[in-house]
Amino acid sequence: MTAEHYTLNARGEELLERHTKWWQRQGMLYHEHDAAPLGDLWLPLSDGTLADRDMDMTPDLLDEHRAVIPQQEPGPLRTRGDFFATATPFGRMPWLEAILGTPIRATIVGGSMRTKAYIASWDAWEQQSVHRDDAWFALYKRLLERTVAHANGRAFLTHPTLRGPSDLAEAVVGPELMSYSLFEHQAELQRFLDEVTEAFLEVLHAQIERTPPLRGGYVNPFGIWAPGTVVRTQCDASSFLSAKHYAEWFLPYDVRICEAVDYAMIHIHSVSLHTVPSLLAVDALHGIEITIEDEASGPSLEAMMPVLRDILSCKSLLLHGPLTDDELKYLLDSLPTDGLAITRRLQPW
Repeated sequence: MTAEHYTLNARGEELLERHTKWWQRQGMLYHEHDAAPLGDLWLPLSDGTLADRDMDMTPDLLDEHRAVIPQQEPGPLRTRGDFFATATPFGRMPWLEAILGTPIRATIVGGSMRTKAYIASWDAWEQQSVHRDDAWFALYKRLLERTVAHANGRAFLTHPTLRGPSDLAEAVVGPELMSYSLFEHQAELQRFLDEVTEAFLEVLHAQIERTPPLRGGYVNPFGIWAPGTVVRTQCDASSFLSAKHYAEWFLPYDVRICEAVDYAMIHIHSVSLHTVPSLLAVDALHGIEITIEDEASGPSLEAMMPVLRDILSCKSLLLHGPLTDDELKYLLDSLPTDGLAITRRLQPW
């Protein structure tokens, strides 16, 4: 696979230069898009039908021919605002959890594919001879290859949402056992985190190996090109962890993931800003993406401002969420724009 897989128009060439500078905290990136309501889950089944009821998923049920983007006509790599277009195989599927053996429930009207914690005790986890579902992993790799072929250079293959080690603990063993284990089953939790981190990296590298590079670099799931390999990880479960417990227990595994690539970003929500001080100390982490909560439980933009400034003092920052015109103006007036990126979700105000 070579860079000749892609062609760039003048806009694409401009973005390569701007993205390079953005990682160096020079310049700003922006994109806005309409907010789409959550719709029914589109789930193509291997018998040729579409699912019309909730079901437990197994890899043989998914139609791998339809579960990728439609075949694209050749042309230059598309752009979306100041970002490149990306593609991933059937993004609704929680691939990493499925590969770890976690049961997956497709809810059609609910529009989601949900995991169910299935390990009630650490003895149950230790007794499993294999902690990976090779059928799901094989399907994932085939869909990566199909997605590259169907995108035909118009969108850049990126990895799907890969939940970080803290999130995988919540998904596989549940928040209760996860929390108790910080005190009562520390060795078992550490072995688990070692194992799921290695699984994360294996899934990540399977995608990188099947992705044609662009000028020696790659586009992350946010649509930002970097002159090297990339990852987007997350620690949503930090919302119910203290800053101390996150830093002591889960941060080292997030660091391991960041160190596995050249350019790393981590996703958090605005209710998890207590993790930021420890994240800022990670040299291998180059950017932080914050999804702004628009519910009453989330902090106001004013309350977030000191943390956002701290981030921009040493790392790139991507903000995502529904923003009014006044809120967007407030951000632009209050923050340095060098190293800032905003993806604004428009609402029918």
